[in-house]
Amino acid sequence: MLESFLSDFSFIKETLDKEGDHNFFGRDFSFFSTEPILFYNSEKDVIVYANSHFTDEFNYTVDDLSDWKYSIYPLLSPDDQDAFRAAMKTLLEYDGESAPDTNYRLIGKGRKHTYYRVKVRKLHKAYYFIQLENSVKSAIPVLKNKTADELMQESESILRFGFWMYDIAADKLFWTKGMYHLLEYDDVDEITPSMALLSEFIVKDEKYLEFEKRLKDGQIKDAYRIKYQLKTSKNNILIVSEHGRVEHDEHGKIVRMIGLTRDITLQEQSMKSLADYKNMMQENEAFLNYGTWESNEDGSQISWTNGMYEIFGLADADKDKLPITRDFYLQHMTNLPYEKRAITEFIGDKDSYRLEYEIKDAKGAVRILSTFAKIIRDSERKIQKIIGTTSDVTQVKEYEKILENKIEELNKSNRELEEFAYVASHDMQEPLRKISTFGQRLKTQFAGELGEDGSLYLNRMLNASDNMRNLIDNLLEFSKISRDKQPYEKTDLSVVVRDVIEDLDMQIDETGTDITVDTLPVIEAINSQMRQLFFNLLHNSIKFRKKDTKLVIRIGQKKLSAQEKKKFQLSSPKEYYLVTVQDNGIGFEQQYAERIFQLFQRLEGKSEYPGTGIGLSICRKIVTNHQGQIFAESEQGKGTAFSIILPQDQ
Repeated sequence: MLESFLSDFSFIKETLDKEGDHNFFGRDFSFFSTEPILFYNSEKDVIVYANSHFTDEFNYTVDDLSDWKYSIYPLLSPDDQDAFRAAMKTLLEYDGESAPDTNYRLIGKGRKHTYYRVKVRKLHKAYYFIQLENSVKSAIPVLKNKTADELMQESESILRFGFWMYDIAADKLFWTKGMYHLLEYDDVDEITPSMALLSEFIVKDEKYLEFEKRLKDGQIKDAYRIKYQLKTSKNNILIVSEHGRVEHDEHGKIVRMIGLTRDITLQEQSMKSLADYKNMMQENEAFLNYGTWESNEDGSQISWTNGMYEIFGLADADKDKLPITRDFYLQHMTNLPYEKRAITEFIGDKDSYRLEYEIKDAKGAVRILSTFAKIIRDSERKIQKIIGTTSDVTQVKEYEKILENKIEELNKSNRELEEFAYVASHDMQEPLRKISTFGQRLKTQFAGELGEDGSLYLNRMLNASDNMRNLIDNLLEFSKISRDKQPYEKTDLSVVVRDVIEDLDMQIDETGTDITVDTLPVIEAINSQMRQLFFNLLHNSIKFRKKDTKLVIRIGQKKLSAQEKKKFQLSSPKEYYLVTVQDNGIGFEQQYAERIFQLFQRLEGKSEYPGTGIGLSICRKIVTNHQGQIFAESEQGKGTAFSIILPQDQ
């Protein structure tokens, strides 16, 4: 290699020492550089040599150079030719050894101009060798192969970045295609890079203006990093990260800036979303009084969220000081069930667990905590980690205790009221029996002496006592349903309705009522109460029939779908049946559909439709006892449909 270099160099020097015009086309002097190289006669403005890298880079052949009469100026952009000519003139006048390295726009065959750093060094006499370095390639490491440009452009497009170089002395900016993509230019020929142009796209907030001032004041000596916003040619806002390097001359003056600008909009949005989510979780933890945690198998390493520190009454200053371990947990416990056992023994082979326990926080206050934990295991069922949430349920427990006391007081009051109603109703039967008995004796023995008015008053008194007796009987029945604690059992509603129809057979025959019954479900129920329910409903339909129309009653059923259960706000896991009792009786206005189930409520007069107004109240009480619902749909003169929803199992 050294022998070849010496031989080639000697050959060049000996050739140039001779008089005449010389050129070295056809030779390959590869020792000079792996970059494009030209030998140039500055006096005659002719190229006398071009290496193979020049041909590869610019696609010009010797024939192309010949067409230019070997001049270098067709290679230069017209805007840079005067500057190069002036530099060469100065070099010749002062017989200089080299010209300052300068960036010029060079034009490849069939391509737009590209910035190159042009290095001019004296070769011999008026001959110089010129090295042409791609400005960006000289600023960054690239693969030394034919696909380096393609790989870089693909990387820029995929990773959303671009390289640039700014020659301050020449006020020339060069950038790669990646910068065009960042600024959203579809046509790279649309604009010519310049610092003034780039400045128009930068959103100069207070932070960026401070950076510009520091740069201008010389406070940035070498590398720097800054984040700012770009407003693209399509008016989209990008957040970019710029990594740059500042180069100075021997006097400390900035001569060149080289950098990489990368689109980090998605990362910043993700970080913002993550920060927003974290803030939201912290707010939720504070509002709902809970925290989350993660632990290794033995509890020697535990990480907490802020909510856990709040639950344990720890200040922000304690967060970095206290090692959170199982031992830290245990020192706060008052009645932890597994505090004397290893946590693995408590967990066993579980995949999750719930636990409720008391602690004494850092301020000495006793709190009740509820923990739910998920155990993460590997393929061999070994514990990898445990994650969980812990809630402070102290206040909830206090509310529950208060509510339980209130419920107990209410139940006690209800029991006392039921006892009172039962006893009062039972005790009222005795004077009613005496009124009825002595009234009948008066009517039998002294009817002739009472006269017409006396007999009328006596009959009204006896009717009133009968009504009172019926009312008391119904109240006793209503009270009995509330007090009845019979067990639920499998009850076939088809059998129940058949028995009720048999009990009402005399009324059915007398009124000519037609009853059709579908096959009804078997459910868990109190049999006697189901008989009472359907007896009251059928008796109600018979009582409120139309005088001139044959009464038709139809009893049907269906199982409720998931959507129907949701509509009626029923428990999803259970199965429910809808049983309907529909008639073509006198009906009523729908606005009274709720009123008819209230105690002593009547829509019709006693003289025409006798009764106490308790029958439908008993029906609702029975259905409520069975965790069901009952409601009515009706239209005046067109009949009524009672709908009863009952669970299959209690």
